[in-house]
Amino acid sequence: MRYLITGATGFLGPYLVRRLAADGSQCRCLVRGGSDTTKLEEYGAETVVGDITQPETLAGLADDVDCLLHMATLGHMNNFTVTEKMFEQINAMGTINIMTEVLRAGVPKVVHCSSVAAMGICQDNPATEQSICNPHHPYGRSKLRAEKEVLRLVEEQGLPATIVRFSMIYGPGDPRDILKLTRMAKKGLWPTIGSRPKLTPLIHADDAVQGLLLAAEKGKSGEIYLITNQQSEPFDRLRRIILKGLGVWRPPIYVPEWAALGLASAVERSFSFVGKQPPVARKNIESTLADRVFSTEKAQRELGFEPTVDVEAGLEETVRWYLDNGSV
Repeated sequence: MRYLITGATGFLGPYLVRRLAADGSQCRCLVRGGSDTTKLEEYGAETVVGDITQPETLAGLADDVDCLLHMATLGHMNNFTVTEKMFEQINAMGTINIMTEVLRAGVPKVVHCSSVAAMGICQDNPATEQSICNPHHPYGRSKLRAEKEVLRLVEEQGLPATIVRFSMIYGPGDPRDILKLTRMAKKGLWPTIGSRPKLTPLIHADDAVQGLLLAAEKGKSGEIYLITNQQSEPFDRLRRIILKGLGVWRPPIYVPEWAALGLASAVERSFSFVGKQPPVARKNIESTLADRVFSTEKAQRELGFEPTVDVEAGLEETVRWYLDNGSV
């Protein structure tokens, strides 16, 4: 199999390329100029410089490709440093551009990687692929728009595309949410907010790759699949696991929900005034306080998806990686 992969220089990319290389597949990775491609090249991947927001750089990219795995995205950690228009340009318009190229080349299989952020805070518990989406921030809105464009191309032009929605992905090397939370825990800055469980969905990178490749193999065109662990975790349990991995103990500091939301609003305004990214924002707290539970029944039934990495073991492995690499 010959795969075309976008977003391969992100966190999940090396996990995916390593797995495909081990299976004997060939990988062609679209990378932006100046990107660090060391890991990809170690796994024997071909790298091609281009940009999904510049269609002229995509010409011929998908020739002789069996499957596109579209992971390129402008992520939610950039909510405060970019505009909603920039999210739309990369996540929505960039998706249209790469899908147009694979349609031209006649690529027989496409998997578009989306996020549960496209769903927002759902009323359903558990939420399913049929739940009404209500994105909570610009990133989520752009991911939902990209999904709608992919489904439009499936309907109008026969794009052979499947969509997967990932929850928070973590694992060794994760530079995003879990690293931020680990640093907060080490400094004693991760409080217990309110008394609700705050159920949080997440999935280890190895399991995310499994779900993505199962979607490439078995996913139906025009269908969406939720790829996450079968159970969401209480947010305060994640704190305890991470502290255990750090080998430290911090007494939990209790903060009422109203106080946390008010402080987050004040911090967001202050940092926005000076043009810097705040460490926390009101919408982050609102998302954390909500119980976010997703059903993986469809992915289990149609793809055979079964996560295998235990959350406690996976998080402790991730924290050890941070310690060994001087990240915390």
